[in-house]
Amino acid sequence: MASHIVGGEFELVHISGNNYRVNLILYFDKINGSPGARDNSVLATIYRKRDNVFMQNVSFGSPTETNVTYTQPACSRGEIWTSRLVYTTNIVLSDTRYNDPGGYYISWERCCRNYAITNVYSENPDVSGRAAGQTFYLEFPAVVKDGAPFINSSPRLFPPLSDYACPRRPYYVDFAGVDDDGDSLAYSLVTPLSTHSIIALPPPQSAPYPLVTWRNPFSLDKIINGDPDMKITTDGFLTATPSQQGLYVFAVKCDEFRNGVKIGEVRRDFQMLVVDVCPRAEAPQILGKKLGDPGFSFDEDMQVTFSGTVADSVRCVQVQVSDPDASKQDDNFSEKVKIKAIPLGFKKDVSGILPDISNATLVNGSTIAFDICFEKCPYVAGPFQVGIVAYDDACSLPLSDTLRITVDITPPPNALPYFTTPDVTEVINEGEIKTWLIRGLDDDGDKLVAGIIPQGFRLEDYGMTFTQVKSESGLYEAQLQWDTRCDVVDFSKKTSFNFMVLLDDIDECTLAQPDIMNFALTVKLPGNTVPIIDSDLTLDPFERSVTGLKRKINESLTFNVKGIDADNDLIVLDVRGVGFDITKYNVSFPTATGNNFVQSKFQWNIFCDEVDLRKKDEFTFQFIVVDHVNKCRYYNADTLDVTVKLYPPDNQEPLLQVVNMNQDIQMAADNSMTAVLGQQITLALLGTDKDKSPQADLLKLELIKAEGNVEPTGYVFANAEGRGTVQSTFSWNPDCSIFTGDSYRNQYTFTFRVVDDKCYSQMGDTVVVNININDLENEGKEFLPPNFVTPNGDNRNDFFAMVKEDENTGELVNILPTDNCTGVFEGIIIFNRWGKRVYESASRDFRWYAEGEVSGMYFYNLKYSDKDYKGIITLAFDSSESNR
Repeated sequence: MASHIVGGEFELVHISGNNYRVNLILYFDKINGSPGARDNSVLATIYRKRDNVFMQNVSFGSPTETNVTYTQPACSRGEIWTSRLVYTTNIVLSDTRYNDPGGYYISWERCCRNYAITNVYSENPDVSGRAAGQTFYLEFPAVVKDGAPFINSSPRLFPPLSDYACPRRPYYVDFAGVDDDGDSLAYSLVTPLSTHSIIALPPPQSAPYPLVTWRNPFSLDKIINGDPDMKITTDGFLTATPSQQGLYVFAVKCDEFRNGVKIGEVRRDFQMLVVDVCPRAEAPQILGKKLGDPGFSFDEDMQVTFSGTVADSVRCVQVQVSDPDASKQDDNFSEKVKIKAIPLGFKKDVSGILPDISNATLVNGSTIAFDICFEKCPYVAGPFQVGIVAYDDACSLPLSDTLRITVDITPPPNALPYFTTPDVTEVINEGEIKTWLIRGLDDDGDKLVAGIIPQGFRLEDYGMTFTQVKSESGLYEAQLQWDTRCDVVDFSKKTSFNFMVLLDDIDECTLAQPDIMNFALTVKLPGNTVPIIDSDLTLDPFERSVTGLKRKINESLTFNVKGIDADNDLIVLDVRGVGFDITKYNVSFPTATGNNFVQSKFQWNIFCDEVDLRKKDEFTFQFIVVDHVNKCRYYNADTLDVTVKLYPPDNQEPLLQVVNMNQDIQMAADNSMTAVLGQQITLALLGTDKDKSPQADLLKLELIKAEGNVEPTGYVFANAEGRGTVQSTFSWNPDCSIFTGDSYRNQYTFTFRVVDDKCYSQMGDTVVVNININDLENEGKEFLPPNFVTPNGDNRNDFFAMVKEDENTGELVNILPTDNCTGVFEGIIIFNRWGKRVYESASRDFRWYAEGEVSGMYFYNLKYSDKDYKGIITLAFDSSESNR
């Protein structure tokens, strides 16, 4: 990124066939620009103008470089040093890709413009962020038109000059270019384009492109805030008188027209430097006089009249040029002057009226006179005007003065050509081959030429031929032949034709003064009846639309359509969707072709996956029967519009059932249940749907919500799908991890849903299951351990254990407090009276037989994770001890 862009433009040059050369011209500021900002390659992009669709990239290699010159090289003071970089590449624009009538454009974005610009914001982005880039932009037409190649090269603008301007001094530059195809060019001033971003090389992006931002008080109407401000003629001549110093950017747009239709556009951005370095100077003065007049009395306008028969030396005027600067010491009492002739109001080279030497050096206030002599043939018929402009050698641009001369030259006598055949206005019946004679004379015996100007058509496209029969001195004969056979010529688009035949003589002055013979011809074609379309849906065969049809998704629509042609012509019956692509909607309607009568069956099976009622629920089918394969290629057609309104399909609500699979847990009618930690929770879920047409609905069973006072975790449930029925299982065996804090009672809610896939009328059923999970109760309130052991073999109290006999079964059952989430049995330790550990076990089903121990008192400690149970055991080896 650097401050370096002065301006530039694109050029597109046709080489041959579909081969083109593209030039990218960039004007580079060699004073303010960084050498590193000189690009060694460029990537431009072509887009379609109609919709900004990307077409292709265009790559350029290293450029050629030349310096931009000055109008007055002697005036150069080093204020401006601009180089012209030209990047060139060749591309192919194929007929199959570049055929859009809207045309195309090529663009390239580059940053940045000079940071010193006065009239627009163009600052260093690292400082202010208000930088300005330039988008190089050119529009060009399709390479084919009406099936034929359309050859075009873009305008080539006049190379700019490195001239600077000075305050309060007129500034001018000719931006007019040339067009290799002879197209008309029109110039205008426009706001320069910036870039989408202010990085050095913004990524390629299509139009629209942002405009630069004008600083106050500048605008497109006040580009330099001059007096007068910058203007440009439609011919490309730019003028301005600056009021203050500065660096000003501007843009010139050149529109390209062919036959009155715009076909292209090129933009050139450039800069004007205004510096107060011009030495004081006065403009030259040009005066004129007629031959024989005593003095030079005409200072702005003069008029002269000459006969075409006078001698060449008499057909002249004189002009005198003076310059006050030739009398000034600051200019060394010397001033160089020259004159130039320019046409006013017409376009021809008028330099031939100047003398061989048209420049001079005035010294000590002298003057110089020049003879301006005219040919005996005027440039145009009637009076014409030329400007004789006197220039001096002032810096930075010559000052000037103009004498406008209106010249009326009577050309040599000449009899005008004329037709002897009258204008033609005729109506011809189809099938005739008619010939007209065209005859013209010239009484001077001049050679005659003729040409035809058709109005909006080409003769050869409509069976007309124009043939020259005779061309002699003073005589011209030709014939026009018209073949009106409609099986040879296509009159389906045009039957009336107007054109002019122009006859002109090649006289001495070759002034265009033709005679005109007018033709107004019409071919009368034979009649052709229009085919008629009808259907099963219409009672009246002339009814053109059917409305009120209604269908639901998964239904079908079937009916017949027929076409009849009374002329027995070949007719074609077809259908199209109005505003939609019929091929995407499972519609069947075979195209029918036949003579006199055709018929086809329309069938639409309306499926859900092909219709989106949220976007479109009304469809109009246009049936058309066409008669166009007839002798005269008439295009006759009849149409029938059938509009169908679609609605969502019928649908029954699916049913979701839940079954508790654990009989130890009771489930209430409202699907609520309470489980104790350790109980397996198993639920079977079944979804069913009664819809069977056109097939059973696809059901989706899912758990849509799981919540509780503590987020549930560890459960297992898999979403499931099934057609007509669907089932899945919910299982959960929670552990102590579900409890948090001091709460050991959790409440959970699980929401299950089954939905069908019926489009636009989707239905479902929901089941909510509330599950309460409590911890096991374990407070040890009724816990009474045994305290006496008699291991004497009588099978009574033979061991110490936490058991008792069940009253019903007589079996021993464990009496230890149940483990739960607050307390878990960890083990038992038994000590003798001396504190020695004599037994230890971590099993809830421990049994101490006191082997090797002596009678006496023992102490036990039943240890839980949250508390201890302590007590005394009496050990006795015979029953008498136990009775004491």
